[in-house]
Amino acid sequence: MRYSVLPAALLALAAHAAVAQNPDLILSKAQRDSILKTYKNRFPIWGRKAIEKGFDLPAPVGLGVNIVYADQDIKLSQLGLSTGSNPTVPTEFIQFGRVQAPVFTGNLRGDLWLFPFLNVYAMVGAARVSTDVTVVEPLTFQTKVDQNGQYAGLGMTGTMGIKHNWLALDVNWAWTQTEKLDEPVNTRIFGIRYGRAQKLRGSQRLAFWLGAMHQKLNSGTKGSINLSEVIAGGGGDLGDYQDSPWYEALTPAQKQVVDAIAERLAGRDPSDVIVNYSLQKKVADPWNMLAGVSYDFSRRWQARVESGFIGRFQVLGQLNYRFDW
Repeated sequence: MRYSVLPAALLALAAHAAVAQNPDLILSKAQRDSILKTYKNRFPIWGRKAIEKGFDLPAPVGLGVNIVYADQDIKLSQLGLSTGSNPTVPTEFIQFGRVQAPVFTGNLRGDLWLFPFLNVYAMVGAARVSTDVTVVEPLTFQTKVDQNGQYAGLGMTGTMGIKHNWLALDVNWAWTQTEKLDEPVNTRIFGIRYGRAQKLRGSQRLAFWLGAMHQKLNSGTKGSINLSEVIAGGGGDLGDYQDSPWYEALTPAQKQVVDAIAERLAGRDPSDVIVNYSLQKKVADPWNMLAGVSYDFSRRWQARVESGFIGRFQVLGQLNYRFDW
């Protein structure tokens, strides 16, 4: 059984550009005049007016590479199973323990400052997705399935200055297709970050922030998988489970599924049984905290690191190049 979720919106963060709204980075009149003398950018819209007011805008277009590792718990319910070409049947007698979903992913991301206060972006990437599932009733066993996936996403980030700090609000949507799912996993991520930026030498900047992230994903999942990919077999003798009251209460279709799983656990089933599944899923902790830091080497190159904690563990690394348009 495969329960896939990719929190792809981890990968779409634009907080570093919000430092453009920080009053500590205000341009002097001489700096404004120097920039405006050769300013020809189409974006952001109202960019010239923002510079006239002293805002030190970043180059409007960015191309970035993101690497992310994330691990979180998932809650599963309303599981349905079947074998072969049979339709899935409810299996409420199967109870889950802890379900973990670690993900390692990389993506390419392009962004544009549409307005001085609004950034829009798109991303495409690939991921290695794992699911660690513990079943506690009626049979006890653990399983882990690895698979690859591809995804695409869109998002936007709004920024504003608050005294000598900045606030960024980010929302994005991603669609992930993995090998063993019939339909893409749809994810929506909302993030809020509050931070401060400091001038260093020349165009060098240092920014740091705290924040929070909320995840939401489509709850319905269905797919098919070879039972041998889920259960290696050789788990030993399961005893006379067919004489158990819970087994006798099952329908013929449910017994067929349980028998296939039990035979594989006992190592007595050499065949490759196809198991179909459907279920409802949700993130165990939809909210988590964030902390990050970014460094602008120049007006062109920036790097950032961000970590998630409390409810979800994640680490993001980003390298970004910006240019005028």
